[in-house]
Amino acid sequence: MFEAMEGKCDAMYIATSIDSHTPLTLAALGRGYHVHLEKPPAATIQEVDEMLQALQSTDRFCIVGFHGVHATDIRLLKQRIVEGRLGRITSISCCCGAPRSRAYYTRNEWAGTLQSGGKWVLDGPATNAVSHQINNMLLLASPQAGTFATPAAVRAELYAAGPIESHDTAAIEIQTAEGPILYLLTSHCTDEQLDTTMDIEAEHAHATWTVGAGCAISYTDGSSESCRSPECRGREQAVIDFVEAIRTGDASFLRCDLAQARAAVLGIDGAHESSKRVHRIPGSHARRVAKGTDKARTIVNGLDEMLRQGAADRKLLSDLEPAAPWAVPTNTFDMSNYTSFPQQFSCH
Repeated sequence: MFEAMEGKCDAMYIATSIDSHTPLTLAALGRGYHVHLEKPPAATIQEVDEMLQALQSTDRFCIVGFHGVHATDIRLLKQRIVEGRLGRITSISCCCGAPRSRAYYTRNEWAGTLQSGGKWVLDGPATNAVSHQINNMLLLASPQAGTFATPAAVRAELYAAGPIESHDTAAIEIQTAEGPILYLLTSHCTDEQLDTTMDIEAEHAHATWTVGAGCAISYTDGSSESCRSPECRGREQAVIDFVEAIRTGDASFLRCDLAQARAAVLGIDGAHESSKRVHRIPGSHARRVAKGTDKARTIVNGLDEMLRQGAADRKLLSDLEPAAPWAVPTNTFDMSNYTSFPQQFSCH
């Protein structure tokens, strides 16, 4: 395809399996194409760095499909943070319950796996479906325009309740080099669909953001403002910005290029290193519904409230009082000079 389209098109959109992102991106760049790469850009930091090295030797662009950062509401939050209106950000938490059925995991050969064909995939809510929110929080945790915060240390608990090898439930704490502490509480095993909601605590304001509902900011001086962006608008704007960058040769249109998306992969790898492995949630604490159909899914008892509580209190599942009965405390993993995955994570 790359050979057949050479000279006929400017860019390639790569939305394939996670483990194939790096070789396909390298091939596309080698043929002179710009690349729109689906999220996550790769499972490991060394793959991202390999793509970045190849990109540096070209005049091509590589945008990553973290489309949330292109949406009007997220952009407003970022603008107010850069302006200093919110003051110093202390913490950001995100809660998301996104039930997934058997059909989701059987749609391809890599869904819910740690590896495919000997290559790392690390597919799970925190690394794939909900990885947008790690990226959004890293964007908002930096007070500088056009920059993302850098994970300095990560403490995480990754669990699996369903019949998969990768995680379907995650609690992640990211300490950023810029100061703010980020929390993600998410699962594919909730009873109900839980609105994806971010909560931002800052020196001079409190802000919330919900998918589809937008953002609301309450300032300590009594003023407030809000902004709503249709969920699809971020996707549309990402494509518009990518095309405009190619048309003008101006990289500033890329609100999340490959170099900026590196921070999210750093956080994802750190979460696996901290957890050391995917911990099993015993069947006695979960139930399987719609058995024998494509709608079959696993529900962890009481998990919906645990995720809400963890996000509200800025705690991992083992930190709750009382803690989840199956929770496994983990240690903080230092991300200083981290360049290769894995160091202490094991599939076994």
